[in-house]
Amino acid sequence: MKKYRESAYDLWIEKEGLPVVRGHGVTDIGQLDLGPWSRLGCSGAYIQLQGMEGFTGMYVGEIPPGGSLQPERHIYDELIYIVSGRGTTEIWNVDNQSTPHVFEWQAGALFAPPLNTWHRFNNLSGAEPARFLAVTTAPMIVDMYHNFDFVFDCDFVFRDRFDARPDYFNVRDIEARDSPWGKTWVWETNLIPDVRGKDVDPIEAKGAGFRGAAYEMSGNVLGGHLAEWPVGRYQKAHYHMGGAILLIVRSRGYTIMWPRELGTHPYRDGHGDAVVKVDWQEGSVFSPPTGWFHQHFNTGDVPARQVALRLGSRNYEVQFNDGYAGTGPLVSLQGGGTMIEYEDEDPEIQEMFRRDLDASGVSFSMPEVARPAR
Repeated sequence: MKKYRESAYDLWIEKEGLPVVRGHGVTDIGQLDLGPWSRLGCSGAYIQLQGMEGFTGMYVGEIPPGGSLQPERHIYDELIYIVSGRGTTEIWNVDNQSTPHVFEWQAGALFAPPLNTWHRFNNLSGAEPARFLAVTTAPMIVDMYHNFDFVFDCDFVFRDRFDARPDYFNVRDIEARDSPWGKTWVWETNLIPDVRGKDVDPIEAKGAGFRGAAYEMSGNVLGGHLAEWPVGRYQKAHYHMGGAILLIVRSRGYTIMWPRELGTHPYRDGHGDAVVKVDWQEGSVFSPPTGWFHQHFNTGDVPARQVALRLGSRNYEVQFNDGYAGTGPLVSLQGGGTMIEYEDEDPEIQEMFRRDLDASGVSFSMPEVARPAR
C-alpha cells in the first residue's frame, strides 16, 4: 500500500536515483544489481526491508578497481561491512584534514566512521571491485531535520566521538561485563578485521551451543553483536523492536518470523500461512519487524554465524528500544522477557527443521527437552 505522504528520507533516496530493493530480505548482497551513483562516485543500491521501519537505513556500494569514493560526512551513525575486496579508509575532521587517519580493510571487516568526520574509501586492487554494506541511522536523522545542508555539511566537530588519536582504529580486546542474565562479552573496538573468524563466547540463554559477543563502535547508538550456533541446531524464538539488520556471514539455513499477536504456536493454532520464511546463505540480509517472533535455523554443514547491526548499544541505549523490549530477548516470556523456551515452542517448528535437515543431508543435533502436557 502506498504511503499517504513520502518522508524526507524517502524523497532523498528517490533523488539519489539508485535501485531500491524491498521485501523481507536479500539473498546475496554480493550479487545485488547496482546502479551508477554520482554523489559518491561508485555504483550502489538502497535496501528498504519491511522490518527496518524507518529506524535504520541500508545500502550497498561498490568501488571500482583502483578507485576512490567521493569524501563525505554526515550527522548519522554508520556501520560498514566489507563484502569483498580490500582497501583503505581515510578519516579526518575539518581541523586535521592535512593528516587524515588511514586504516586498511579486507573482506569480512566491520568498522564505523565516527560521527560527522570526513571519510573516503579507497580500493587497493587494480583488478577487482570492492563491495561494502552500510547500515545507518539516516532515516531518523534525515526525517527529523529534513535539511540536507545540515545533515551533510555541518561543521560541528564531535570530539567525544573522534579525537584523531593514532590508535583509534587499533583492534582492542574483548571483555566480560555483568548483566541481568550473567556475563556478557563485549568488544569495544572501532574496527573488527574479520567478523567471520573472531572467536566468540558461550551464551547458552539464547540456545543450545549458542555463542556470541556484543560490539561497540565509535560511540554509536548503532551497535550489535556476533552470534554463532552449531550444525543441526537452531536458536530460540524471540522478538524486539524493528530496525535490526541481520547479516549472515557463514553457513546456510532459514529464519521464520511471525507477529506475536498470533501467539507462540502459530502452526498448531492454524496460522501457518502467516509465518514468513526467509532462506539465507553467506551474504544474506533480513530484518524482523517490530514485535515479530523470529527464529534462526542452521541447515548447513558448518556453524552458522550472524552479525546483528541494530539500535541500542550497551554504552548508549535509546529509550524507545529499551522500553519496548522489556527485560529483553535473552529472558523467557515467563520471566518477563520476549523469548520462547524450547519446551514451550510449537512442536511443528522442530519437526519442520528435522525434515529440512534430512533434505540437506545434515544430522539433527538439538538436545532433548521435556514439553509440558497439553
